[in-house]
Amino acid sequence: MDAKRSAEVMGMYLGEVLGKRRFELIPDFVAQEMLDHATGMRGPEALHTHATGFCDNIPGVEIEVEDIFATEDAAFGIWSWKGEPIQSMGNSSHGNPVFPRRVLSVFRLREGMLVEYEAFVDAGQVRAQISAP
Repeated sequence: MDAKRSAEVMGMYLGEVLGKRRFELIPDFVAQEMLDHATGMRGPEALHTHATGFCDNIPGVEIEVEDIFATEDAAFGIWSWKGEPIQSMGNSSHGNPVFPRRVLSVFRLREGMLVEYEAFVDAGQVRAQISAP
């Protein structure tokens, strides 16, 4: 495939699936063998679990896409979210909730379909949230 398709897949995930809660689109771009590193699960159901869990935890979440970079077999989406999470990723030593709001999503694609997904959070945000009084 080409870089345009890779960018479209990332855009569909961030803008449509997360942004508009269109979870029904997931089978259109996720291969059966896809590995979601966040859940350890495989296939479209893995991404469905990941995406619905994220959105359910942050009712009314708003997604802002900063940029998408793509090659023929990979896509990188830098994005952030706004909303109030029900449950944080954890708590700092001061008892403050930790939930970084800036994310880098990394997609590996084969023949235009997502085969591997990893998400990385902004380490600076995590450090600031952990050390906040």
